Amino acid sequence: MGIKELISTFVQSFSRARLNSPRVKGVLLFSAGIYTLIIVSLGYAWYSRQWVSGFHFFNDAAEWKQMDKFAHFFWAFQVSALATRLMSWAHLDEKAAAHVGTILGFLFVSSIEIPDGFSERYGASLFDVLANTLGCVAFLLQRILWKRINIWPKFSFHATSFAPLRPAMLGDGFLEELLKDYNGQTFWYCFQIKKLPLPHWLTLAVGVGAEGMVYGRDEENGLMNFSPHRKYFLSFDLNLSHVKTSSKLLNSALYILNIIKIPAPTLEFSSQGIKFHPIYF
Repeated sequence: MGIKELISTFVQSFSRARLNSPRVKGVLLFSAGIYTLIIVSLGYAWYSRQWVSGFHFFNDAAEWKQMDKFAHFFWAFQVSALATRLMSWAHLDEKAAAHVGTILGFLFVSSIEIPDGFSERYGASLFDVLANTLGCVAFLLQRILWKRINIWPKFSFHATSFAPLRPAMLGDGFLEELLKDYNGQTFWYCFQIKKLPLPHWLTLAVGVGAEGMVYGRDEENGLMNFSPHRKYFLSFDLNLSHVKTSSKLLNSALYILNIIKIPAPTLEFSSQGIKFHPIYF
């Protein structure tokens, strides 16, 4: 599909969208409520200990081994997918739901740059916005080209020994560490290879992570004798989107849980060598 056809499809989807229907209005109001809750929660977790300054931009491309960019890609994709599902429930047609959902996903995740821009410790990041854009595009293109999601981004986390060394930055307690400690975060991309004799609900999973980061930049970590390095993983995962029950509520719960990578035997590859984990979170 060419650029002109893509733009034409995008515009036509909005002309067919019944954005003033009661269900759509309900979804938008629900989304606004959830958005407010998330912003308040993030404000407490990220910004409560910081002074607020004038809005400014910040080049963070070299920080945290780019794990924060994988996070932005992941959340932009998943919020777009969830918003699209809600728009489909509101009886928008498939294309309109995907386009509206993708726009909502981009706006939700990218608006985080506003409080970042007023934060003394951070700043608005154009690289974050780029990662958000790529996540939204990755979702929308799969819906347009394949009519379904064949490559699912997923997430897993385990507590590390690095967060207690700098709790103000990496989190104080499990919930804050879940958001802030990039050492324990792994972002996965799960897909099927049809040539492999695997059941349809079992997928291959390729993951990326990093470790040894107490500070954002490699030179800062080096001064403190830390050795930041990337890690890559190969594992299996369950595709819960293929599990269908007679309960719509349970199906929706499984759809949401599908963003989490199931703990499983995993191979880890890094500059430290190859490791086998009987179970990796």
